Amino acid sequence: MSIRDNQRDHGPETPEVLTTTEARQGASTHVTRYVLGWGLFLVVCAFLIIYFVMYR
Repeated sequence: MSIRDNQRDHGPETPEVLTTTEARQGASTHVTRYVLGWGLFLVVCAFLIIYFVMYR
């Protein structure tokens, strides 16, 4: 069942029900958590470097 079939079966007062795959509409590669983790680590390192350079 595609999204269009799902929309055709329901009237305006009935909420649309999607499967998990249809609702997600993207790949779940789990790369985002690594990018966020490394970004946070690099920001903390940058602030530590700035702190030690400015207040040495």
